[in-house]
Amino acid sequence: MRNKLMKLSVLLLALMMVFAFSGCSKADEEPAGDAAEEVEETAEEESAPVMIGAEYGYAGEDPVEAEVYRYLVEVVAKDYDEADVSIPTVQIVHEDLSQENEATVWGDFWIEKYNIEGDTLKCVSGGNYPGVMHLSKNGDEYEVTSFDVVADGGEFESSAKELFGDSYEDFMKVYGDSDARQELRKITVSDYVNMNGLEVTKLQDEGWDPVDLYLQ
Repeated sequence: MRNKLMKLSVLLLALMMVFAFSGCSKADEEPAGDAAEEVEETAEEESAPVMIGAEYGYAGEDPVEAEVYRYLVEVVAKDYDEADVSIPTVQIVHEDLSQENEATVWGDFWIEKYNIEGDTLKCVSGGNYPGVMHLSKNGDEYEVTSFDVVADGGEFESSAKELFGDSYEDFMKVYGDSDARQELRKITVSDYVNMNGLEVTKLQDEGWDPVDLYLQ
């Protein structure tokens, strides 16, 4: 009788070990519930493309617009003296993406350069470049291949009509709305500050009071 009890105890212990081992293996092989969702979300985050517009003040995901911002910062801004940061203001009037691997962007483009003084970005230089940018696609990205700028002075109107064509009236509405432009500029500078972690809270032009930025 004693031997039978011992054999039964050994058998029960063996069965318990088998069940315990099986349970651990299943948990290791297939995460359930929230754990499975977390694994899936992590995989999606790792495979998602990353836009590199932060250094230009661009917070969107359009590769055409990202290239417009980059061109203004890395090419146009070189016409001015060095400063701590360069930030564009981009008002797009019209885009043409109908041609394969090409894009054309009509707009009112500004570039401003700033020095960081305490908690303030102080504008030290910049300029306005209304016109048309021509871009070519290379893989998943675009590159500005040429930039036609509206002429200054007495040739402004005729030059703008030639470059903007049917979009001339729309351009003039954008070009003449300084309030909307300043608001967009404030938003873009705020995006730049937030994305790059600058410890500033204000924007200031020479001779004007500082303007509070939209901080996160």
